[in-house]
Amino acid sequence: MSMQSAALMQCKTLSRSFWSRVKSDFQYNRTLYLLAIPVVAYYLLFHYLPMYGAIIAFKNFSPVQGIIHSPWIGFKNFSDFFTSYYFWRIIKNTFVISLNSLLFGFPAPIILALLINELHSKFFSRTIQTITYMPHFVSLIVICGLIRDFTAENGIVNYLLSFLGWHPVTMLNQPQLFVPVYVLSGIWQEVGWGSIIYLAALTGIDPQLYEAAKMDGAGRLRQIWHVALPGLLPTILIMLIC
Repeated sequence: MSMQSAALMQCKTLSRSFWSRVKSDFQYNRTLYLLAIPVVAYYLLFHYLPMYGAIIAFKNFSPVQGIIHSPWIGFKNFSDFFTSYYFWRIIKNTFVISLNSLLFGFPAPIILALLINELHSKFFSRTIQTITYMPHFVSLIVICGLIRDFTAENGIVNYLLSFLGWHPVTMLNQPQLFVPVYVLSGIWQEVGWGSIIYLAALTGIDPQLYEAAKMDGAGRLRQIWHVALPGLLPTILIMLIC
C-alpha cells in the first residue's frame, strides 16, 4: 500500500472517529443541547441574521427597492463621509463623548455597588436598588422627554443648581453643556442596572477576608480597597472588555 493510500485511510478513520464522538456526545448530552436551542436561535435571529444589513453602506439605499435590490455604489458613501466638511467635528465629538462616558459612566455602577454593599439595613438597600433600577425599564423616548423637562429653564435641575448660584438656562440649547447632560443622563438611566453584576460579585467574596482585614486593623475604606476591589477586579476587567 502506498503512503498516499495509507494517509487517506488514516484521514477517513479520524473523520469517522470525530463524527462518532460527536454523535455519542449528542446522545449523552441531548438534554443540554435541547436547552441550548433557544439561546442559539436568539443569537442567530437577532444578532447574526441582521448583519446582512451592513451591505447598506455599499448601496444607494432606496426604501422602495429595499436593501437587496438597491443599486451598488461601492465606496462612495465612505468617500463622501471622509471628505465631508463635518468629518473631523464628528470624529472629535465621538471621541469626547466616548471618553467621558468611559471615565465617568464606567466607574459609576462599581461605586454604587460598593455603597449598597456597605448598607446594613436590607430594607434601605433594596429601596435604593429599586429606585436606581427603575430608569432602565423606562422607554428611551420617555427618558428623553424627562431629560428635556428636567434641563429646561424652569426644570428641576436648574432649580436645584440655583441654590449654588447657578443662573437658570435651557441646558439643551447650550453646546458646552451637551456632553455633561448626555453622560450624566446615561449614568442616571443605567447605573442601577449595571450595579447588579458587581453586587453579585461582591456576594461571592469570602467573608473571612473581611474578618482578617478587621483583625489587622483595617477600617471600612481599607476593607473596600484591599478586599472588595481586588475581589471585583476580574468582573471589572470583563465588563471593561465587553
